[in-house]
Amino acid sequence: MTNFMRGLDTITKGMMILTAFCAFGMAFLILVEVTARTSGIKFYGAAEYIRNALIVIVFLQLPYAVRIRSMLSVDILVGSLPRRAVVPIAVFGCLLGICFFGAVAAGAIGPAVDAWVNGEYEGEGVVDVPAWPAKFSIVVGCGLAAFYYFVQIVEIFKWGLPAGHSADTSTGY
Repeated sequence: MTNFMRGLDTITKGMMILTAFCAFGMAFLILVEVTARTSGIKFYGAAEYIRNALIVIVFLQLPYAVRIRSMLSVDILVGSLPRRAVVPIAVFGCLLGICFFGAVAAGAIGPAVDAWVNGEYEGEGVVDVPAWPAKFSIVVGCGLAAFYYFVQIVEIFKWGLPAGHSADTSTGY
């Protein structure tokens, strides 16, 4: 299981690096569009690519955020509770994360497959951008986030909460 988790963590880090390149590409595309506009050159498609790139960036970074436990928690509330009360709250929060992200991933599978099979494109006018990369990033990102919430539950029962309750990022990742 350790090798499996190490491999999955490597994939998750790779997805985060990919999204960094996407963010750089998106910034470069905005620069090119602004430069073209000020020069009077017509440049089409930036809005369509940026719209899809934002979806990819957000959802492919989601599993990494869950893995390093950097999702939102109310530290002032959780930090003031005794450790015995924090464990059930942390498990409940992880179960909610599994339900939410699992439901989003399950609901996004059908549209993602349809976009792939039917060759769905987004965009109006001159540029058509394939819709499937953004739609599959929702499925992959939310699916891995749900899985990492499950892993957090296993870690809580196996080793207990890390020091500093749920806000600590010392998971060894």
